Amino acid sequence: MWPLVRQARYLGRYQQIAHVFGRHGFGFLLEQMGLTTLLSLPRRMILRVPPPRPISIPERLCQAMIELGPTFIKLGQLLSTRPDLLPPEFVAEFDRLQDTVPSFPSEIAIATIETELGRPLHMLFQEFCTTPLAAASLGQVHAARLPTGEQVVVKVQRPDIQHIIATDLAILADLAALAQERTELGEQYDLVELAWEFSAMLRSELDYRQEAYNADRFRQNFAHTKQVHIPIMYWEYTSTRVLTSERLFGVKINDIRGLTAAGIDRKRLAQNSTRLILDEVFSYGFFQADPHPGNFFVLPGEVVGAIDFGQMITLDRDLARQLLILILSLANRNNDDALRAMERLGMLTRRDITPALRRDLQRFTDHLVDRPLSDISARETGEELLAIVRRHRLRMPSQVAMLLKAVIMMEGIGLQLDPDLDVFAITRPYAQRILVEQVSPTLLYEWMTREARNLGETALALPQQLGDVLQRLNDGELRIQTREQELQRLAGALIGAANRLALAMVLSALILGLGLVAVAVGIGGWSGTLPLVLGIAGTLGAVFLGLWLTLALLRGREG
Repeated sequence: MWPLVRQARYLGRYQQIAHVFGRHGFGFLLEQMGLTTLLSLPRRMILRVPPPRPISIPERLCQAMIELGPTFIKLGQLLSTRPDLLPPEFVAEFDRLQDTVPSFPSEIAIATIETELGRPLHMLFQEFCTTPLAAASLGQVHAARLPTGEQVVVKVQRPDIQHIIATDLAILADLAALAQERTELGEQYDLVELAWEFSAMLRSELDYRQEAYNADRFRQNFAHTKQVHIPIMYWEYTSTRVLTSERLFGVKINDIRGLTAAGIDRKRLAQNSTRLILDEVFSYGFFQADPHPGNFFVLPGEVVGAIDFGQMITLDRDLARQLLILILSLANRNNDDALRAMERLGMLTRRDITPALRRDLQRFTDHLVDRPLSDISARETGEELLAIVRRHRLRMPSQVAMLLKAVIMMEGIGLQLDPDLDVFAITRPYAQRILVEQVSPTLLYEWMTREARNLGETALALPQQLGDVLQRLNDGELRIQTREQELQRLAGALIGAANRLALAMVLSALILGLGLVAVAVGIGGWSGTLPLVLGIAGTLGAVFLGLWLTLALLRGREG
């Protein structure tokens, strides 16, 4: 029975979601997934109301998500980091889906702070501004001053937001399971796994202590870098629902006029911001999941200040290495190495490597050859690679997709600041260092140890696994399915091998027979006419049979 039946307490929210999507023109999806029957919805509820002006499908989908609230706004923001899942027009629209939601009353914020921190507001802060600096889907931010004089920002979570998000995440898990079974998108992607990833990320973002831990780790990574500033977290004033951190006073990194007015060296700033992203990824393997210009401020001296560490990605070192190998292989037109790197990244399996995929990769690399690196756009290259991924229905790990979004954003900001920025020149030292690390004795030893352990575990488990398979076959629980095309290919290969073996045996017999006749005649081992006639007749028969078999094989190939 579908989980929806067991979650009757969510029925009202289910109906609200169905009504909103139907009103924005997505009633056909509800019918395709069977929601109209499962929810006993009248058809009038899912009929589309014509919009006051013609708008695109991505715009209508964004409007529906905004109307449905925080969970769906966050879902849209996450989808903007997955250009491998959706067409570019949807990604571009979701990318504009920011947390532009109304603030909630400051009285509620103050009550939350006092409850969470266990003291009255006047004992916690020397000053507290009741007007929010900004409001987002999960909370809002107030300016304040600590008793010791430090200026801070206090982020307060929205009331009852955890219950709202828990309900919506349960519903999204059900919808993902339905879509997995009944939609074309579900045939290509593991939507249940994607829903689980989104749920884990959003639940982590609801715990402000986790964000503070992330910020501390980030600040520790860049402790020796003067060009990066990470705000201090004040743990005494932080809890699950309240986060207090150092307030940064600077210019947003994409405010070109503000940067010029502040006398910022934009060329130097472009290099600093590019190195920040590259260090996040290739030096520390810990980067922001949804980087956008609003999370970066410019401080005096072209120092980049980063905020918002609620959604972070930990990048596996092997994955980063394979991604770099993929990039270098494509740049060097080595498609075989590129395909191996894509296989190790989990983007494809050997069965996915088709002549069409090789042809598209060749066209992709031909487009890059003989072009100076300064003329190659990360955005253009990324979009072409994503087009290949979508066309051939390949998979892209979420880490790789979000990393690609970060690189594209990095180039976009860098080129806004400095149109002559050579991103690849800044990237080259990182690539060289990782390639050197790849052949280091320590790394090779770790790899050999890991592979030896995996091989030993596989060898120990193989007898039991083989026994289980044979038992399931014997019990009729396991069936082997094959495709007719694959059977024909296999049968053809077996027939060809058998024909070649038969031809080799006949020719070998022919050569052996001729040799024996020659030896017998030459050394006089045969006396009399009869043996000689029999030997010659046998040889001629072998020649005739060999020619006949050869002609038969040639005719079989033509057929």
